[in-house]
Amino acid sequence: MIVSMYLRRMKIANRITIVIFLIGISMLLIDWPDSSDDWFNLILICIVGLFMASIAYSSHKKYVDVKNSHIPESARSVTELNHLVLKKEVALFPRLLLFEKNGHFIGFVKPLQIPFLFYPISLLLRDSLIMILPISFAVFNSNNHVLFSFRRKGVKQSTVTIRNRSGERIGEYVQDHFKKLMNIQGRLKNAQGDVILPVETEGLAGDFTLTDNQGRQWAHFYDGYFPHEYTHLFRDTDNDIVDLTDDLNETNKMLLIAMISFMFLERSR
Repeated sequence: MIVSMYLRRMKIANRITIVIFLIGISMLLIDWPDSSDDWFNLILICIVGLFMASIAYSSHKKYVDVKNSHIPESARSVTELNHLVLKKEVALFPRLLLFEKNGHFIGFVKPLQIPFLFYPISLLLRDSLIMILPISFAVFNSNNHVLFSFRRKGVKQSTVTIRNRSGERIGEYVQDHFKKLMNIQGRLKNAQGDVILPVETEGLAGDFTLTDNQGRQWAHFYDGYFPHEYTHLFRDTDNDIVDLTDDLNETNKMLLIAMISFMFLERSR
C-alpha cells in the first residue's frame, strides 16, 4: 500500500509540474513579458513548477526505496491495538502513517477527497491552516479501506465531527483556540453530547497523559524507539508513540483515535 501511495503521488506531481510549465511557456509565446510585474508573475509560476518537480523527484526516490524493501502489513485493525506509532508524512496535505511498535504497517490517515482548487492553496499554508479547509479525513487500514472519518468546522473553536464507516455520527471533538497559545484544550464527546474525555496538554511535545473525570487513563503519549529497519524511508527521525487503554469499547476507541489523528495532523513540524 505504501508503494502505491508514493507511485500515485509521483504521477500526480509530474502531471501538475507539466501543466504549470506549459502555462509558463504559453505566457511567453502568447504575450512576451514587457514589465517587471509580468516577469515577476512568470518567475512565481516557475518557482511553483520547480517546487512540484522537487516533490515528484522526492516521491520517485521514496518509491524506489520502498519498492525494494519489504514492509510487513499488520493483520490487526487499528481499534484492536493498545498502542500506535504515528509518523507524519511530508505531502501537500497532511497525512499520517500508522505502525505497530514492531514495525508492521497498520494503516494511514489521509484526506478522503480534495477539490482540485485546494492544491495551489496548500502550497501557501501550514498544516494547521490547511486543516481549516472543508476537507474530510479518514483512517484507513493497510488495504485502503475506510474505518472511520472526521471533518472539522470552525475557526475560533474547532468542532470535529466523527463518523463510522457507514457515515453515522458517533461523536465529536471540540477544541478551543486562542485561549492559551501553546496549550491544547478540548473535549471529546459521544453521540449524545456527553463529555467522555477532557483534553488539556501543553502542546504535543514530550510525555503527557489523557485521563477522564474518573481518573482512568485513556492515552499516554511519548517519544520512543521504533525498532524496525525501515525507519530510513521516512524523513522524520523522532517517533511519536501513544499507548491506548484496552478498557474502551470499539466506538470510544474510534473517537479517541480520530481525536489523536486530528491533533497530530494539525501540528506543523
